[in-house]
Amino acid sequence: MTWRTLLTGSAMACCVAMTSPALSKALVVRSAGPSAKTYPPGKALPDSAKISLKPGDSVTVLGPNATKTLRGPGTFPASSSSAEGLAMAAARRTRFGAMRSGDLALNPSPWNLDISQSGTICIAKGSPLKMWRPSSEDAAKLSITPASGKATMVNWAAGKSTIDWPAALPISEGVDYQLALKDGPSPESVRFSLMPAIPSDAVDTAEALIQRGCQNQLDVLVAELGDGE
Repeated sequence: MTWRTLLTGSAMACCVAMTSPALSKALVVRSAGPSAKTYPPGKALPDSAKISLKPGDSVTVLGPNATKTLRGPGTFPASSSSAEGLAMAAARRTRFGAMRSGDLALNPSPWNLDISQSGTICIAKGSPLKMWRPSSEDAAKLSITPASGKATMVNWAAGKSTIDWPAALPISEGVDYQLALKDGPSPESVRFSLMPAIPSDAVDTAEALIQRGCQNQLDVLVAELGDGE
């Protein structure tokens, strides 16, 4: 889908909005406490919904603009319209990827494969994949070994935090891949969940990541959007 198509669709949506109210939803992305079963991650709520929390509850909700964390007790609107918008979140990506003294860098995009974490990785079918490492000062050698397959070696240049997934190694859904840095910590294991396409809406994206078990990417998305608590 091109930006021209998106803009055309937006114009049509504006015309419809003149005769009917716009509908939006909020999505629970994290929850803890007595009400966690009532508001599990992945639970969709109308943007106009009220969230009732007990003492000790903590619920993070992602809306059309950003995330916010609600803490009980109390009753709160699900809407996050007063929080920071997606445009501001996108502008913060450089900050998230930068190194600070004494800190490891944070993954600047939920669509990067973080080689320091195991888990399921969601990617769009046929889309290129970039691998990311938290520490990029030194050159490194990375081996990628699929289950019942041979290892593929990747040379990672000093100063580079991202590198392309090797074109010679096909990405297969449901296959475990072991990622190991030479002289590095214990290997990580990842498997892929192939999506037809990446949703353009943040709430739909989070919903897809939760449904497919791509927790690491969900954490990056939530951090990228910021918290308006």
